[in-house]
Amino acid sequence: MVPKLRAALRLRVTWEMSLLYAIVFGGFVAFSNYLPTYIKNIYDFSAVDAGTRTAAFALAAVLARPIGGTLSDRIPPKYVVMTSFAGTAVMAAIAIAKPPADLWSGVTFILLAIFLGIGTGGVFAWVARRSPANTVGSVTGIVAAAGGVGGYFPPLVMGATYDQAGNDYTVGLALLVVVAVVALAYTTLKLGAREAPPGERAAPPR
Repeated sequence: MVPKLRAALRLRVTWEMSLLYAIVFGGFVAFSNYLPTYIKNIYDFSAVDAGTRTAAFALAAVLARPIGGTLSDRIPPKYVVMTSFAGTAVMAAIAIAKPPADLWSGVTFILLAIFLGIGTGGVFAWVARRSPANTVGSVTGIVAAAGGVGGYFPPLVMGATYDQAGNDYTVGLALLVVVAVVALAYTTLKLGAREAPPGERAAPPR
């Protein structure tokens, strides 16, 4: 097992996909955990109402994940992931403006969930296509772990940057916009749409 993991960690694709998945899945986990607090603070909803809306967010993201995978069967996963980052940046920017409850704020966060969800499906499809056949499981496991780690920090950032006087999360949401835009640029300019980079093969286990 350890040699397999070592071999996977030596692959560039492992680190590239881990970065992307830490953002899309980490964003989903972070919002699923912090959205009740956000909704209560910004819109003064009860804990029950905030929980209901958070459940809708989580459900939308979960349902969008297989859509991202299906789209990746039809077009290169790169473009699915790019769409995810672009949509996430736009929705986070709209959220900064605090759209009125309940319709417009609901639409904003449901769309944000959908964009994050299709991104998770797109990244996993990309992992399967770009990883050498003998390391797909190891690479997938590492990428999945990166997603969990990615969900740990954003709630801390949102809490630390909350402006109690102005009752807003502008700084935290602006950071999400920046991260999504940088990830979009990186995906667009640095990662090819081809399924497997030439010459990128796992080292044989020892």
